[in-house]
Amino acid sequence: MKRLALSSAITLPVTLVGLVLLFVGERIIQETASARIALSGLGMTLVVAMVAFRIVIAHRAEGQHKTSERTMAIVALVGGFAVVGYFTTAEPFSAWMVGGMSSAAQQRFGAVMTVAWIVLLLISVVPQVFGEIAMWPMRHAEHIEWRRVRDAVYAGLTLAFAASYGALAVYGASELGVRADYSYFKTSRPSESTLAMLAPMAEDVRVIAFFPPVNEVRDEVMGYLRELQRQSPNVRLEEQDRLLAPALAKEAKVFQDGVIVLMRGAQTESIAVGTEIKAARKTLRQLDTEMQKALTKVLRAQRTAYLTAGHGELNDTKLDDVATGRSALGVKELLEVQNYVIRDLSFVQGLGRDVPEDATVVLVLGPTEPFAPEELASLERYAARGGRLLLALEPEGKANNEQLAKIAGLKFNEGLLCNEESHGIRRRNPSDHAIVFSNRFSTHPSVASLRRLGSRAVFFLNAGSIDKQDDAAGEIDFSIQSLQGTWADLNGNFLFDDSDETKGVFRLVASVTRPLEDKKNSKENGTENEKQEPVETRMVVVADGDALSDATLMNPSHFNGNPQFVVDVIRWLGGEEAFSGLVASTEDVRIEHTKQKDKAYFYLTIFGVPALVLAMGWTGLRRRRRAKEGRKA
Repeated sequence: MKRLALSSAITLPVTLVGLVLLFVGERIIQETASARIALSGLGMTLVVAMVAFRIVIAHRAEGQHKTSERTMAIVALVGGFAVVGYFTTAEPFSAWMVGGMSSAAQQRFGAVMTVAWIVLLLISVVPQVFGEIAMWPMRHAEHIEWRRVRDAVYAGLTLAFAASYGALAVYGASELGVRADYSYFKTSRPSESTLAMLAPMAEDVRVIAFFPPVNEVRDEVMGYLRELQRQSPNVRLEEQDRLLAPALAKEAKVFQDGVIVLMRGAQTESIAVGTEIKAARKTLRQLDTEMQKALTKVLRAQRTAYLTAGHGELNDTKLDDVATGRSALGVKELLEVQNYVIRDLSFVQGLGRDVPEDATVVLVLGPTEPFAPEELASLERYAARGGRLLLALEPEGKANNEQLAKIAGLKFNEGLLCNEESHGIRRRNPSDHAIVFSNRFSTHPSVASLRRLGSRAVFFLNAGSIDKQDDAAGEIDFSIQSLQGTWADLNGNFLFDDSDETKGVFRLVASVTRPLEDKKNSKENGTENEKQEPVETRMVVVADGDALSDATLMNPSHFNGNPQFVVDVIRWLGGEEAFSGLVASTEDVRIEHTKQKDKAYFYLTIFGVPALVLAMGWTGLRRRRRAKEGRKA
């Protein structure tokens, strides 16, 4: 009986070892198929073997030992069911289980089974630990106190059920949608970009704030406006009470309090802030952004941005694609902020003949279908006459990217760029390797703000790469390059293959400047036309259309530099690179981590914190023991 009792003592440690092997195989090295099969298979075998061993011991035991071992066998069997439940949600078994179900039914099945196996595992392991602790002092005894073992197991079950209930209660509460706002609040301050917009103005800009004399929002707004006036002498700041200055309010078309008005000659723009601090918080956090929008409309006339259409571009997508992020709502909003009028340009709308004369900039946003020869010729003629082009090429479609890149003197290379170490996280499988990002910026003005900031990166989703053609004309600056360890995936498995793939640095974005020969000659001869006409062609080529999609632009992560990249590119193409700079904002953003940071925080939370608590408890226990020994001596 003693030998049988000692044999049963090894079942829990071996079971825990099996669970650890399962965890490593399924969560840490799941991308390596052979290692996953080996570790997960060994872990599963150990767990099942120990459950069977428990049942055999319970069958052979006698007396009170039999009662205790039967209890331990039951909770161990529950753990076996938990492991089986897990494998119903893991590949490749999950495909067999939900093969005939609808998408919604598959999601419900996965959620239910995940909760079930986690709860079953918890109510198996914790009672076993408590039961083994109670049985250990009695392993060598002929008779054991089975009630003591039973009470320990019940205590473990109670703790496991309490933890499960607490977790489910927190999850349920999070789905209710009831939230309390304890977020940090602060009004933004004038940014370098806003000050740069005001610096070259020869005439004053009149800024009038219509607020009641005593108002909390007024105090926040005036703090921003006084700082703006202090750093920009051409700002004339006025504080007005709408009810005491009815004629001025009528002239400025203000009919409610809490409005900022900008006036320059006949140009008038207003910013509605409000007078209630709770409702005005969002606007106050983004006050500098709103000020830039208004200043842009006041300081210069509207310009026109043409977006090519009819080739599966981001701006030419269906409503179903908006939910996936393959749309151009973000780009359009950023263009409107810069006071651009947006128009589509398809074959039937004139691209087959020529680009309209009023085009300030033309954007080609991730086409997936080929351009007609007439359309390509129109874009080439537009570039030759000093046009401004933004070409965001999409490697996953059927577009003639090689011919589009050739307009800028570039080559478009095959293969999706991947990186095993530095990549974003979406599905937690090898396809995430194609979500590459980079903060390797050149000194070009189109990335000057991102280079100064340093902490933001530009994300690319399934990007290609570009290179300079041998006979390329003009100056070509590769403003963004990939991080080290990137490779071009040629076979679509998102994994590095030594045989035909090479790791290195690839070029993602190129900024091209090409002087116009006739303008250059006229300038040298002193006969330059007084009319402001372009003297050079400017083009930006991005090797990934999704870098400008809503999937990246509308990601609220503070690490995301794509919106700033698009703004600075538009300003450079429009000849306004002097206005480039970061916009001041105190808006709360979601905290996101890269895969490496995600792993570090996960393991610190799971293993580091409990280890610290155990170390502190062990240290305190030793000190108390030493203190008792000292008193006895």
